[in-house]
Amino acid sequence: MISFTSLATSAILWTATPSPEPTLYPAYEGDPNLVTPGVLGFIGILFVAVATLLIVMDMNRRVRRVRYRALAQETIQAEQAAAAGETDGLTDVDADGAADAGDADDAAPTQRAD
Repeated sequence: MISFTSLATSAILWTATPSPEPTLYPAYEGDPNLVTPGVLGFIGILFVAVATLLIVMDMNRRVRRVRYRALAQETIQAEQAAAAGETDGLTDVDADGAADAGDADDAAPTQRAD
């Protein structure tokens, strides 16, 4: 049977507020508007911003260089095709009667020495 002491103990345990669990960091008691990352945080963000800027500039320079090299390669191939057309004659007529103006696709690709 349930005794008065066990009933009183149960009532006290049910109504009591539990103690908060211990935390790793204590609660900050100051003004949260005054908390700043400080000089170390500023230097870290500045480093990330400068590194990002340098990477973007380098990427832009490399993309521009690739674009100019492709344009120069097309110009060289067009000049070689024109030169091959001049030295071989304007057109060569095969036995079938089809005109052949010197295939630019058959020409060896040019390579830069850099």
